[in-house]
Amino acid sequence: MLDKERKYYEEHRAEWLSKYPDKIVLVKGEELIGTFDTLDEAMSEGARRFGLDSFLVRCVEESEETVSIPALTLGLLRADTTRPA
Repeated sequence: MLDKERKYYEEHRAEWLSKYPDKIVLVKGEELIGTFDTLDEAMSEGARRFGLDSFLVRCVEESEETVSIPALTLGLLRADTTRPA
């Protein structure tokens, strides 16, 4: 999941560092959808455009922090908009 988006991000990170330092990028497939000032803006736009489909949101910065959420990776945790909280 998100392998294509991660690869695309890594291929373009150096370029984006010079153009969009410390911005948040929204990537879907092999396309930069947009750049944003906040994580909330990027997530909102991703949800608006892609709904429950996966998309990548990352801060463009020199060092890359890896976050692993096994429940998401394994599909054990998901958002279900059809059920009330």
